[in-house]
Amino acid sequence: MLNINFRYLLFILFVSQILGLKAQTPLTIANHWIFINVTVSHQEASHNVQGLIDTGASICLIDSTFAVDSCHIKIALSNATIGNTSGKRINSFSINLDSISMGDRIYSNVCCYLVDLAGKLKQYAPKFIIGGDVLKRDLWCFDLNQNVMKRYDTVPANSKRTLSWKNHEDYSDAALNSIYLEGKISGKKTRIFFDTGSRKNELPEYFKVLPTKDIEIESANIADKLTLKEEKLCENTPVEIAEDKYLVNFFLTSKAVNKYPRMNTDFLLGKIFLLNYKKKCLYVFN
Repeated sequence: MLNINFRYLLFILFVSQILGLKAQTPLTIANHWIFINVTVSHQEASHNVQGLIDTGASICLIDSTFAVDSCHIKIALSNATIGNTSGKRINSFSINLDSISMGDRIYSNVCCYLVDLAGKLKQYAPKFIIGGDVLKRDLWCFDLNQNVMKRYDTVPANSKRTLSWKNHEDYSDAALNSIYLEGKISGKKTRIFFDTGSRKNELPEYFKVLPTKDIEIESANIADKLTLKEEKLCENTPVEIAEDKYLVNFFLTSKAVNKYPRMNTDFLLGKIFLLNYKKKCLYVFN
């Protein structure tokens, strides 16, 4: 029995090397968000916190209270403005953190913006948000079945589907490092904003999809405080991306809030996906 287990272990290690797997770390799924452990280091102080994986954020964000009280970051007057994904802008303060570490990677001199996450998101506020500027530096794979995040040197060959995306290089109105998939929603061709930092899927009213119910839901973002609102829900709305078909629950929004549909990771639950920013591809695995 011990001999069989040892051979199996050797086989797993061999396969991992062939696939280019370098490291994996546990992830947590909560409130439609993906969290991993991240170490934030600045001025000889290091803190382990749960970091939110946010493809909708161009760069990293850190809660201002955590930054000042725990990381001892001194804030002067606002030196920058940033916008949420709906275009509303807020004053902020930018800083280059000494380093952050996730998995087996340490990224030095990481640009980060201080935002009052605790004040806006209340009990849901993360202390740190990992944006596209960091996610694009490696091939990060998210296993939403086993709840682990893995890093690869090369893309494994067993991907079921390759979903190409477009970003700020293709669309003049797209934010830096954004991900836009192309597909159909309720039969209408559209680009779809892939935003893992969104707690809900959102669909502009001009798609003319009839809501199935009204529901009270808490909503917030970096510019607007958490509030309880009654919103219209469209259940089991057909979505097509490449050759895959999904049924997705969308909340209706005005065009002023969302010019294009927004989807989080709900449609990928139970699956494995990898982000390749260099190739602008999202790979879905068997």
